[in-house]
Amino acid sequence: MDGLPSPTFLSENECMFGSPLAINLTIPNEPHPVGAIVPIRVEVRNISSGELWIVGVLDGSEMGFRFPHYLPIAIPPKPLPPLESEGCGNVAPLRLQDFRRLAPGESFDPTVAESGAGYLPIYAFANFSPTFAGRFELRLTLSTESEKPEDWLGMLGYPGEEEVLERLKAVPRVRVESNVAVIHVS
Repeated sequence: MDGLPSPTFLSENECMFGSPLAINLTIPNEPHPVGAIVPIRVEVRNISSGELWIVGVLDGSEMGFRFPHYLPIAIPPKPLPPLESEGCGNVAPLRLQDFRRLAPGESFDPTVAESGAGYLPIYAFANFSPTFAGRFELRLTLSTESEKPEDWLGMLGYPGEEEVLERLKAVPRVRVESNVAVIHVS
């Protein structure tokens, strides 16, 4: 639509220097009415020359209760009321189905459950509906930095844990920042 700037995206190299992963947030390039949910798409891409394993958004990921962390950030033109969360701190076990193999150049949406994975929407993005007009900036941080299996597993001593621990070794340990997605609400 005329008069609106296009969403701002950094190149993969600007976003992810040294990381094998890139995260991209996309939104429709149109004004959004006050109170309407803004559709936000998340894409994690393997920008390395080799295949790798990654895990999508699991229960506890968004709140930082467990790895991987998928931490959303919204920067509004004025303060927003705090998000109400139903996080309880109890999380399901990490399973082999929760790992996603990414070939070089391949991407996936870590919020869409496929092939039995227990991926969840990012609550702050899935329900993002600003109650006032203005320019909003959204960002997402993915962290796989913890080397401690108990930070990933959700619980200890479950069937299949040994296979999960072996696969977990193939997940790169990184902290990745997404591009900045700009939303105009009117």
